[in-house]
Amino acid sequence: MGSCNRTKTLQAKKGIEQMTFFTLLSISLTLEGGSNFEQMYASAKECGDALPAIYYEYYPHFPDAMGQCLQTDKISSITIKPKLRPEGLKL
Repeated sequence: MGSCNRTKTLQAKKGIEQMTFFTLLSISLTLEGGSNFEQMYASAKECGDALPAIYYEYYPHFPDAMGQCLQTDKISSITIKPKLRPEGLKL
């Protein structure tokens, strides 16, 4: 049980770009035929924060349950942060 936090940071000519990806929280249960609870979150951090509370709801009834956060390849947000202007720069 745990969360993956894979926020990509790319250096660009005009600034820093940060991307976060949709992350799927998945709880797998051992039942006849198997069963899963799944919920989508906008980031790995949100998923990781939600995982313990949801997992421990299932655990008393299904001690073999497994919870994990699975990052998708779908971008949920992009933030561009421009570089700071150098001190003493004259226009």
